[in-house]
Amino acid sequence: MTVAEPARVLHALNLAWRWTGVDFAEIAGQSLMGHLLAIDRKGTFHYVDPDILAVTPLGDESAARRHMALPETKAIWRADALVDAATQRLGLTVLGEVYSRTLSAILSGDYGHENLVRIDLVDLIYLTGDLARQTRDLPDGARVQLKAT
Repeated sequence: MTVAEPARVLHALNLAWRWTGVDFAEIAGQSLMGHLLAIDRKGTFHYVDPDILAVTPLGDESAARRHMALPETKAIWRADALVDAATQRLGLTVLGEVYSRTLSAILSGDYGHENLVRIDLVDLIYLTGDLARQTRDLPDGARVQLKAT
């Protein structure tokens, strides 16, 4: 999928995920669920996964191709069942939008179709980058309660 407004997406990625120490230079790909394949200034490819709030270094282009060719990665990237359910329930995305889950569903790991939303990709990057930063040191299984502001 082609990235709409790649400069805006790249800017958001660098602001929201800068705490990881990665200096992103290019967006190589985007999925309908907001997953990104990005390249840093050193030429290292990274997989940005908003579902698990993680940036995973993949290595050079060859390593990135191998990773993206894995059946599990293809299934996560395409997320056919989630995309189909979201399209049915929410309609098609418009330019710059992706499907995702509500913040509480991301934190709880709930992939129920009722938790799917349409969201601007840049907003998703900011939200998940901030969530990842805030929760990075929590042990697995820690209970997190969202507070309305």
